[in-house]
Amino acid sequence: MGKLNAVFAAAAFTVCLSVLSCGGRAAGSDARKDTVVVAGKNYGEGYILGWMAALILRDATDLKVDDSKIGMGATELLYPALKNGSIDVYPEYSGTIRTVILKREGVERDRKAIWEDCVAGVKSQDGVEAVGPIGFNNTFAISMSKAKADALGITKLSDLVAHPELKLIGDATTWTRPDAYTGMAEFYGIELKKGPMVDTNFFYEALKQGQGDLITAFSTDGKLKTYGLAVLEDDRGYYPWYDALYLVNGEAMKKHPEIGAALSRLVGRIDEATMMSLNEKVDVHKEDPKTVALEWLKSQGLLKK
Repeated sequence: MGKLNAVFAAAAFTVCLSVLSCGGRAAGSDARKDTVVVAGKNYGEGYILGWMAALILRDATDLKVDDSKIGMGATELLYPALKNGSIDVYPEYSGTIRTVILKREGVERDRKAIWEDCVAGVKSQDGVEAVGPIGFNNTFAISMSKAKADALGITKLSDLVAHPELKLIGDATTWTRPDAYTGMAEFYGIELKKGPMVDTNFFYEALKQGQGDLITAFSTDGKLKTYGLAVLEDDRGYYPWYDALYLVNGEAMKKHPEIGAALSRLVGRIDEATMMSLNEKVDVHKEDPKTVALEWLKSQGLLKK
Protein backbone atom coordinates (compact mmCIF):
# COMPACT_ATOMS: atom_id res chain seq x y z
CA MET A 1 0.00 0.00 0.00
CA GLY A 2 1.35 3.41 -0.95
CA LYS A 3 2.26 5.82 1.83
CA LEU A 4 1.11 9.40 2.17
CA ASN A 5 3.98 11.82 1.87
CA ALA A 6 5.53 12.79 5.21
CA VAL A 7 4.21 16.37 5.35
CA PHE A 8 0.69 15.37 4.39
CA ALA A 9 0.74 12.39 6.78
CA ALA A 10 1.56 14.71 9.67
CA ALA A 11 -1.50 16.84 8.91
CA ALA A 12 -3.64 13.71 8.57
CA PHE A 13 -2.39 12.36 11.89
CA THR A 14 -3.38 15.60 13.60
CA VAL A 15 -6.99 15.17 12.41
CA CYS A 16 -7.02 11.51 13.40
CA LEU A 17 -5.53 12.24 16.83
CA SER A 18 -8.08 14.94 17.59
CA VAL A 19 -10.88 12.53 16.75
CA LEU A 20 -9.47 9.67 18.81
CA SER A 21 -8.94 11.91 21.82
CA CYS A 22 -12.68 12.54 21.96
CA GLY A 23 -13.35 9.10 23.38
CA GLY A 24 -14.12 5.50 22.63
CA ARG A 25 -17.28 3.42 22.51
CA ALA A 26 -20.28 4.84 24.27
CA ALA A 27 -21.61 2.77 27.13
CA GLY A 28 -25.05 2.14 28.50
CA SER A 29 -28.55 1.61 27.17
CA ASP A 30 -28.97 5.22 25.99
CA ALA A 31 -26.22 4.84 23.38
CA ARG A 32 -27.85 1.68 22.05
CA LYS A 33 -31.04 3.64 21.39
CA ASP A 34 -29.25 6.24 19.30
CA THR A 35 -28.94 6.03 15.54
CA VAL A 36 -26.24 7.20 13.14
CA VAL A 37 -27.35 7.69 9.53
CA VAL A 38 -24.69 6.80 6.96
CA ALA A 39 -25.04 8.05 3.38
CA GLY A 40 -22.99 7.84 0.20
CA LYS A 41 -22.76 8.85 -3.43
CA ASN A 42 -24.60 6.95 -6.12
CA TYR A 43 -21.79 5.15 -7.93
CA GLY A 44 -19.60 2.15 -7.13
CA GLU A 45 -16.95 3.88 -5.04
CA GLY A 46 -19.57 5.86 -3.13
CA TYR A 47 -21.43 2.68 -2.26
CA ILE A 48 -18.24 0.89 -1.18
CA LEU A 49 -17.03 3.71 1.06
CA GLY A 50 -20.52 4.17 2.50
CA TRP A 51 -20.74 0.49 3.39
CA MET A 52 -17.26 0.52 4.91
CA ALA A 53 -18.37 3.31 7.23
CA ALA A 54 -21.61 1.54 8.16
CA LEU A 55 -19.90 -1.80 8.82
CA ILE A 56 -17.12 -0.27 10.92
CA LEU A 57 -19.61 1.77 12.95
CA ARG A 58 -21.64 -1.36 13.66
CA ASP A 59 -18.49 -3.19 14.67
CA ALA A 60 -16.87 -0.49 16.81
CA THR A 61 -19.84 1.20 18.52
CA ASP A 62 -23.12 0.42 20.24
CA LEU A 63 -24.99 2.78 17.94
CA LYS A 64 -27.81 1.69 15.68
CA VAL A 65 -26.68 2.27 12.09
CA ASP A 66 -29.15 3.36 9.42
CA ASP A 67 -27.61 2.52 6.02
CA SER A 68 -30.66 3.36 3.92
CA LYS A 69 -29.11 6.56 2.54
CA ILE A 70 -26.06 4.88 1.00
CA GLY A 71 -26.33 5.76 -2.69
CA MET A 72 -28.33 8.91 -1.92
CA GLY A 73 -26.73 11.10 -4.59
CA ALA A 74 -24.19 13.81 -5.29
CA THR A 75 -22.50 16.36 -3.02
CA GLU A 76 -25.20 18.91 -3.83
CA LEU A 77 -27.73 16.63 -2.07
CA LEU A 78 -25.51 15.07 0.58
CA TYR A 79 -23.84 18.09 2.13
CA PRO A 80 -27.04 20.08 2.86
CA ALA A 81 -28.50 16.91 4.40
CA LEU A 82 -25.38 16.54 6.55
CA LYS A 83 -25.60 20.15 7.71
CA ASN A 84 -29.26 19.90 8.70
CA GLY A 85 -28.78 16.56 10.47
CA SER A 86 -30.81 14.39 8.07
CA ILE A 87 -27.67 12.28 7.69
CA ASP A 88 -24.64 11.99 9.97
CA VAL A 89 -21.78 10.57 7.90
CA TYR A 90 -20.82 10.38 4.24
CA PRO A 91 -17.60 9.99 2.19
CA GLU A 92 -16.33 13.05 0.33
CA TYR A 93 -13.21 14.36 -1.45
CA SER A 94 -11.01 17.32 -0.55
CA GLY A 95 -11.08 18.84 -4.03
CA THR A 96 -14.88 18.70 -4.09
CA ILE A 97 -15.10 20.31 -0.67
CA ARG A 98 -12.83 23.12 -1.80
CA THR A 99 -14.70 23.87 -5.02
CA VAL A 100 -18.33 22.90 -4.43
CA ILE A 101 -18.80 23.37 -0.68
CA LEU A 102 -16.35 26.13 0.25
CA LYS A 103 -16.54 27.68 -3.24
CA ARG A 104 -12.87 28.63 -3.29
CA GLU A 105 -11.76 30.42 -6.43
CA GLY A 106 -8.55 29.80 -8.34
CA VAL A 107 -6.56 26.59 -8.59
CA GLU A 108 -4.65 25.26 -5.59
CA ARG A 109 -2.35 22.32 -6.31
CA ASP A 110 -0.61 21.90 -2.96
CA ARG A 111 -2.00 18.75 -1.38
CA LYS A 112 -1.39 19.73 2.23
CA ALA A 113 -2.81 23.23 1.69
CA ILE A 114 -6.00 21.83 0.12
CA TRP A 115 -6.42 19.35 2.96
CA GLU A 116 -5.91 21.86 5.76
CA ASP A 117 -8.21 24.41 4.12
CA CYS A 118 -10.97 21.82 3.70
CA VAL A 119 -10.79 20.50 7.26
CA ALA A 120 -10.76 23.98 8.79
CA GLY A 121 -13.25 25.37 6.27
CA VAL A 122 -16.14 22.94 6.82
CA LYS A 123 -15.67 23.17 10.59
CA SER A 124 -15.70 26.97 10.74
CA GLN A 125 -18.44 27.38 8.12
CA ASP A 126 -20.83 24.61 9.18
CA GLY A 127 -19.45 22.88 12.26
CA VAL A 128 -18.79 19.76 10.19
CA GLU A 129 -15.96 17.41 11.25
CA ALA A 130 -13.57 15.62 8.88
CA VAL A 131 -12.02 12.19 9.45
CA GLY A 132 -9.21 11.14 7.14
CA PRO A 133 -7.57 11.07 4.74
CA ILE A 134 -8.49 7.52 3.77
CA GLY A 135 -5.32 7.34 1.67
CA PHE A 136 -6.17 7.61 -2.03
CA ASN A 137 -6.56 10.50 -4.44
CA ASN A 138 -9.46 10.21 -6.86
CA THR A 139 -9.07 13.19 -9.14
CA PHE A 140 -10.80 13.98 -12.41
CA ALA A 141 -9.47 12.55 -15.64
CA ILE A 142 -10.41 12.92 -19.30
CA SER A 143 -10.50 9.57 -21.08
CA MET A 144 -11.07 8.26 -24.57
CA SER A 145 -10.71 5.07 -26.56
CA LYS A 146 -7.05 4.08 -26.70
CA ALA A 147 -7.46 3.15 -30.35
CA LYS A 148 -8.86 6.58 -31.23
CA ALA A 149 -6.27 8.37 -29.12
CA ASP A 150 -3.49 6.47 -30.90
CA ALA A 151 -4.97 7.22 -34.32
CA LEU A 152 -5.16 10.95 -33.59
CA GLY A 153 -1.86 11.12 -31.72
CA ILE A 154 -3.54 12.33 -28.53
CA THR A 155 -1.75 11.54 -25.28
CA LYS A 156 -2.30 14.64 -23.13
CA LEU A 157 -4.91 17.28 -22.45
CA SER A 158 -3.09 20.01 -24.34
CA ASP A 159 -3.42 17.88 -27.51
CA LEU A 160 -7.18 18.45 -27.39
CA VAL A 161 -6.72 22.12 -28.34
CA ALA A 162 -6.21 20.97 -31.93
CA HIS A 163 -9.35 18.78 -31.91
CA PRO A 164 -12.47 20.92 -31.34
CA GLU A 165 -14.43 18.42 -33.45
CA LEU A 166 -14.36 15.86 -30.62
CA LYS A 167 -17.49 15.43 -28.52
CA LEU A 168 -17.47 15.15 -24.72
CA ILE A 169 -20.00 12.96 -22.92
CA GLY A 170 -20.97 14.29 -19.49
CA ASP A 171 -23.63 14.54 -16.83
CA ALA A 172 -25.55 17.51 -15.45
CA THR A 173 -22.53 18.76 -13.45
CA THR A 174 -19.89 18.38 -16.19
CA TRP A 175 -20.59 21.83 -17.65
CA THR A 176 -21.34 23.58 -14.36
CA ARG A 177 -18.60 22.46 -11.96
CA PRO A 178 -15.28 24.25 -12.55
CA ASP A 179 -13.37 21.24 -11.20
CA ALA A 180 -14.90 18.89 -13.75
CA TYR A 181 -14.54 20.19 -17.33
CA THR A 182 -15.25 23.92 -17.63
CA GLY A 183 -12.35 25.17 -15.52
CA MET A 184 -9.92 22.76 -17.14
CA ALA A 185 -11.10 23.74 -20.64
CA GLU A 186 -10.59 27.42 -19.92
CA PHE A 187 -7.18 26.73 -18.38
CA TYR A 188 -5.99 24.79 -21.45
CA GLY A 189 -7.93 26.71 -24.11
CA ILE A 190 -9.93 23.63 -25.13
CA GLU A 191 -13.30 23.89 -26.91
CA LEU A 192 -14.87 20.47 -27.27
CA LYS A 193 -18.36 19.84 -28.61
CA LYS A 194 -21.00 19.21 -25.97
CA GLY A 195 -22.16 15.63 -26.18
CA PRO A 196 -25.14 13.90 -24.59
CA MET A 197 -25.85 14.20 -20.86
CA VAL A 198 -26.05 10.77 -19.24
CA ASP A 199 -25.81 9.42 -15.71
CA THR A 200 -22.21 8.89 -14.60
CA ASN A 201 -22.91 5.15 -14.27
CA PHE A 202 -23.48 4.98 -18.06
CA PHE A 203 -20.54 7.08 -19.30
CA TYR A 204 -18.57 4.07 -20.47
CA GLU A 205 -21.46 2.44 -22.30
CA ALA A 206 -22.29 5.74 -24.03
CA LEU A 207 -18.68 6.03 -25.17
CA LYS A 208 -18.65 2.42 -26.37
CA GLN A 209 -21.86 3.07 -28.32
CA GLY A 210 -20.24 6.01 -30.11
CA GLN A 211 -22.38 8.73 -28.56
CA GLY A 212 -19.23 10.81 -28.09
CA ASP A 213 -15.45 10.72 -28.19
CA LEU A 214 -14.39 11.48 -24.63
CA ILE A 215 -15.71 11.20 -21.08
CA THR A 216 -14.90 12.78 -17.77
CA ALA A 217 -13.72 9.97 -15.54
CA PHE A 218 -12.16 9.51 -12.13
CA SER A 219 -8.64 8.22 -11.65
CA THR A 220 -9.76 5.23 -9.54
CA ASP A 221 -12.52 4.11 -11.93
CA GLY A 222 -12.65 0.34 -12.11
CA LYS A 223 -13.83 0.41 -15.74
CA LEU A 224 -10.85 2.24 -17.29
CA LYS A 225 -8.83 -0.91 -17.97
CA THR A 226 -11.82 -3.06 -18.88
CA TYR A 227 -13.03 -0.65 -21.58
CA GLY A 228 -9.56 -0.12 -23.05
CA LEU A 229 -9.47 3.61 -22.38
CA ALA A 230 -6.54 5.98 -22.40
CA VAL A 231 -6.36 8.53 -19.58
CA LEU A 232 -5.00 11.77 -21.03
CA GLU A 233 -2.08 13.24 -19.15
CA ASP A 234 -2.81 16.45 -17.28
CA ASP A 235 0.43 17.86 -18.68
CA ARG A 236 -0.04 21.38 -17.28
CA GLY A 237 -1.21 20.16 -13.89
CA TYR A 238 -4.71 21.61 -13.71
CA TYR A 239 -6.60 19.04 -11.65
CA PRO A 240 -6.05 19.38 -7.89
CA TRP A 241 -5.97 16.67 -5.23
CA TYR A 242 -9.16 14.84 -4.34
CA ASP A 243 -8.24 12.97 -1.18
CA ALA A 244 -11.02 10.76 0.14
CA LEU A 245 -12.30 11.36 3.68
CA TYR A 246 -15.44 11.13 5.78
CA LEU A 247 -17.51 14.15 6.77
CA VAL A 248 -19.45 13.94 10.03
CA ASN A 249 -22.26 16.17 11.31
CA GLY A 250 -20.76 18.24 14.12
CA GLU A 251 -23.60 17.69 16.59
CA ALA A 252 -23.50 13.93 15.96
CA MET A 253 -19.76 13.90 16.63
CA LYS A 254 -20.19 15.87 19.88
CA LYS A 255 -22.89 13.50 21.08
CA HIS A 256 -21.08 10.38 19.90
CA PRO A 257 -17.30 10.90 19.57
CA GLU A 258 -16.99 7.16 19.05
CA ILE A 259 -18.12 7.81 15.45
CA GLY A 260 -14.83 9.53 14.72
CA ALA A 261 -12.81 6.95 16.64
CA ALA A 262 -14.40 4.15 14.60
CA LEU A 263 -13.93 5.83 11.20
CA SER A 264 -10.30 6.53 12.06
CA ARG A 265 -9.61 2.84 11.51
CA LEU A 266 -9.66 3.66 7.79
CA VAL A 267 -7.21 6.59 7.88
CA GLY A 268 -4.37 5.94 5.44
CA ARG A 269 -5.52 2.39 4.68
CA ILE A 270 -6.62 2.51 1.01
CA ASP A 271 -4.35 3.51 -1.88
CA GLU A 272 -5.34 4.18 -5.50
CA ALA A 273 -4.60 0.66 -6.76
CA THR A 274 -6.67 -0.90 -3.97
CA MET A 275 -9.62 1.41 -4.58
CA MET A 276 -9.51 0.77 -8.32
CA SER A 277 -9.52 -2.98 -7.67
CA LEU A 278 -12.50 -2.72 -5.33
CA ASN A 279 -14.34 -0.50 -7.82
CA GLU A 280 -13.70 -3.02 -10.59
CA LYS A 281 -15.42 -5.73 -8.56
CA VAL A 282 -18.54 -3.61 -8.23
CA ASP A 283 -18.63 -1.70 -11.53
CA VAL A 284 -17.36 -4.41 -13.88
CA HIS A 285 -18.03 -7.74 -12.21
CA LYS A 286 -21.28 -6.53 -10.61
CA GLU A 287 -20.43 -7.78 -7.14
CA ASP A 288 -22.49 -6.46 -4.24
CA PRO A 289 -20.76 -3.36 -2.77
CA LYS A 290 -21.66 -4.33 0.80
CA THR A 291 -20.05 -7.73 0.31
CA VAL A 292 -16.98 -6.18 -1.34
CA ALA A 293 -16.59 -3.75 1.57
CA LEU A 294 -17.13 -6.46 4.18
CA GLU A 295 -14.62 -8.87 2.66
CA TRP A 296 -11.95 -6.19 2.34
CA LEU A 297 -12.44 -4.96 5.91
CA LYS A 298 -12.14 -8.53 7.19
CA SER A 299 -9.02 -9.16 5.09
CA GLN A 300 -7.38 -6.11 6.66
CA GLY A 301 -8.32 -7.01 10.21
CA LEU A 302 -10.41 -3.85 10.57
CA LEU A 303 -13.45 -5.58 12.06
CA LYS A 304 -13.03 -6.79 15.61
CA LYS A 305 -16.32 -8.57 16.31
